Amino acid sequence: MLTIALGVPLLLSFAFARNLYPFAASTMMRTGGDLQVGWTYYIVRGETLTGEIIDLPPVDLTNALSNVAWALVPAVVENKSFTIARPHPANTALIAEAGGTEKLPEARRVDDLLKAWGAVYNSRLPGDSPRRLRAVRLDQYHWAGGNYSNYDKLMRSWRAEL
Repeated sequence: MLTIALGVPLLLSFAFARNLYPFAASTMMRTGGDLQVGWTYYIVRGETLTGEIIDLPPVDLTNALSNVAWALVPAVVENKSFTIARPHPANTALIAEAGGTEKLPEARRVDDLLKAWGAVYNSRLPGDSPRRLRAVRLDQYHWAGGNYSNYDKLMRSWRAEL
């Protein structure tokens, strides 16, 4: 009876599972990258009250899977939240203020994203902790492809004071 009670739910979960924790099947079955195609990537760093620079992986901040957290960064940098069918009312106001989506400054909401991630990080620390952040920085790097070197070309940075 015990074997059946434990075995049947286990067999059912294997029969109906689409993704197995911690990896989705779509991420396990991907091929390697194309060496001829370049790639842009981002690194989030924070500056503590003592001046130390630390890495801030968004996955740790938001408790989200890596693809979800990192899809957010290019979307914010490319102003994609302004081009959806029904943008948030605050975004609609920014579009009207700029005179159209095409006239919005590049990466218009990056500052908001960095401040939000900084607030999340700081909320987990005591108020008097020297590890609290005073600024968050987003660095954009580009790898041109062709070979497995020169992958750390800094393209631009954004910084938000907290």
